[in-house]
Amino acid sequence: MKEHMIDSNGVRIKVYEYSQTGEPLLFLHYTNGSSAIWRSIIPSFMGKYRVIAMDIRGHGKSDQPATGYQLETLAEDVLAVLDALEINKTYIVGSSLGCYIGTKFASMYPERVLSLVNSEGAMVNQFDGLLTETKEEYLDKYYSSPEQEFESREALIEFTKENWLPWNKERELVMKDYEPRKLENGKVTSITKRDTKRQIAEDLYDRRVEHLYENIQCSVLFLPAEKEGDLNKKLEFIKSVELKLKKSKTVIIPGTSHAMMFDNSKELIYEINNFFEDTDKIDRKKTF
Repeated sequence: MKEHMIDSNGVRIKVYEYSQTGEPLLFLHYTNGSSAIWRSIIPSFMGKYRVIAMDIRGHGKSDQPATGYQLETLAEDVLAVLDALEINKTYIVGSSLGCYIGTKFASMYPERVLSLVNSEGAMVNQFDGLLTETKEEYLDKYYSSPEQEFESREALIEFTKENWLPWNKERELVMKDYEPRKLENGKVTSITKRDTKRQIAEDLYDRRVEHLYENIQCSVLFLPAEKEGDLNKKLEFIKSVELKLKKSKTVIIPGTSHAMMFDNSKELIYEINNFFEDTDKIDRKKTF
């Protein structure tokens, strides 16, 4: 594996290049995660693809600037990574926030994306008719409480094991080399700051997600989670944006929740591989 620290307008983005042959495949993680969330499924793609995973700014080992978490900026980070690695076109697989970033990137730079997989993200306007509180009240409710502090890395890991359930080998892979953020009082906490997450949520709050799909030229695989809630609403949204797309597919993997790479990794791998193979067959037919 090759590791890179790539400059994106003064912000350093940590990138892991797991393999160097085949068409590029970029993995984008969810908020408060890192590229490590993909460790359980990446080996299944390394034989065929040039697999790359990046830590979104404010996460993992990437820089965490005080500002700059608008979706457009996060998409520009993807562009900086691809340009630095001399990648002209790539497949993109996203989870949650990673779906928003991948979709925005595919809209801004449609010629740079081969296919897009959205796993439980960018498939609904979350707050349509659901909230009685104001935007500020919503953000204060989730992002104003003090950050949770732990005496040591070991204490944080133990807390994670007890609360991130069901604890399994897929989740353990994420935490095996996790280095928490050190605080001035000597304690530690999670890497991504509360204010960073608030800025991301604030930007996404007002987004009309359907607009992200207006300029996309590639095929899109939608993977809404069966047990995450609002499934029917997501399916209605997907049906509406499919009209904007040249090709799309929707698959509901039974039993899935938000981060399906942990509890349904085999099924997730199968659906991604199957979609890419079908898309490749169609594209090859068009060239003859």
